[in-house]
Amino acid sequence: MQSAASYVIAFPLVILLVVTVHELGHFWAAKAFGVAIDRFAIGFGRPILSWRDKSGVQWQLGWIPLGGYVRFAGDENAASVPDQDDLASLRTAIEAREGREAVARYFHFKPLWQRAIVVAAGPVANFLLAIVLFAVLLGVFGETVRRPIVGGLIEGGAAARAGFQQGDVVLSANGRHLKSFDDLDRFVMLRSDVPIHFKVKRGDREIDLEATPALQSIPDGLGGSQKGGVLGFGAPAIVAEVQKGSAAEGAGIQRGDVIQRVDGRRIGSFEDLTALVRAKGAQPITLSVYRGGETLDLTATPRLGQAPGADGKTERRVLLGLSGGIPRSHVERIRYNPIQAVGAGMRRTWDVLDTTVYYLGRIIRGQVSAEQIGGPLGIAKTSGQVAQAGAAGAPDFPTMMLGAAVALLGLSAILSVSIGFMNLLPIPVLDGGHLLFYAYEAVARRPLGARLQAAGYRVGLALLLGFMLFATWNDLQRLSVFKFFGGLFS
Repeated sequence: MQSAASYVIAFPLVILLVVTVHELGHFWAAKAFGVAIDRFAIGFGRPILSWRDKSGVQWQLGWIPLGGYVRFAGDENAASVPDQDDLASLRTAIEAREGREAVARYFHFKPLWQRAIVVAAGPVANFLLAIVLFAVLLGVFGETVRRPIVGGLIEGGAAARAGFQQGDVVLSANGRHLKSFDDLDRFVMLRSDVPIHFKVKRGDREIDLEATPALQSIPDGLGGSQKGGVLGFGAPAIVAEVQKGSAAEGAGIQRGDVIQRVDGRRIGSFEDLTALVRAKGAQPITLSVYRGGETLDLTATPRLGQAPGADGKTERRVLLGLSGGIPRSHVERIRYNPIQAVGAGMRRTWDVLDTTVYYLGRIIRGQVSAEQIGGPLGIAKTSGQVAQAGAAGAPDFPTMMLGAAVALLGLSAILSVSIGFMNLLPIPVLDGGHLLFYAYEAVARRPLGARLQAAGYRVGLALLLGFMLFATWNDLQRLSVFKFFGGLFS
């Protein structure tokens, strides 16, 4: 798959899927209550595709795939004519034009509970989409998980200082059960500088440990990086592969060797080995290797080569020419039947939602930087990278397309949860803002005044535009756009 094509194609597909399902939630709920609908639109700007169905609904696809809307009959402004006086005028106009019976078909004259359901149906549809996508992917392909067993400890890391040992099984973090090392990583990443209480199984005993993750740059697996909490768990110093013609091969290192020491210094993880090799440079080093019941001392001289750095970008440095791996006993393949897949899909959706809410709460409280928040450019970049990663290593074009599609469906599920949650925020213009006004109407037994609602929508729109500008600024920073233009004039 070509790089440019993956970005151009993947982003619209992901956005169209998530946005279309969101708007269909509103549409189907409105149809169920007999609401008259004028238009169903996906995307903004000039329509590139438009038609009208038998019920009179105009369907259209705009050329800017960044949103959508369902326009109900009678909608004339952003506030949807909610004021009592405006409603009376609208009722009179409808009766004069279509007859008294037609009034009941208009959204604004539906019972309050029906209007609330129609508005909430969009975010609910997003959550259901995420559950379905996760369930389908888990049911069809299953998942391979790394069990929460400590394989390696980075020297000086928070985990090593807290007393973790190789072989410990991490059972829970702050009382939350951990099924896999991925669960552990996600939990820790959001809690930089926050003490975490762990329950650990060591041999036949259960012990309690407390560790505080440090804020560091973490490779995202897509060629980039993000900042998050790190405890310093590493891969065990077990040799998984030895490159042909490398320094490691010349020294006699073999697959399956366990590297215990470098120049007499104990190695607790593969990351420790990498750090020591970098510190020594292109000088001979002695490696104490455990193989077949005995310890061997082998000498190797690292050589210059290309390898990914801490920020995910490729850099030139000295290398031994070997890679680490996870013991097979630490990896588990899980298969799900349909019922289990749905349950797992619900849990995965809840985990994404819980993560989003927790991270947003830390940003609001000023505990972490908001620089990780991204906008359309960031989603476009991630979509392309995810598609490329899913297609990588495929032997033929159909397999490549399948891999890309599966990866994008997983991304769509995560994005669908985020969009569903964001739309529930009590900000006018968003679905949550409508629900906030309906809550007032339920208590006061009359709609909020049109002027107040119009002012609220203007404030909400300003907040939304400000948020989008901030997110786009973060995207441009991560894409190094400002550095590029700065370099042109320096």
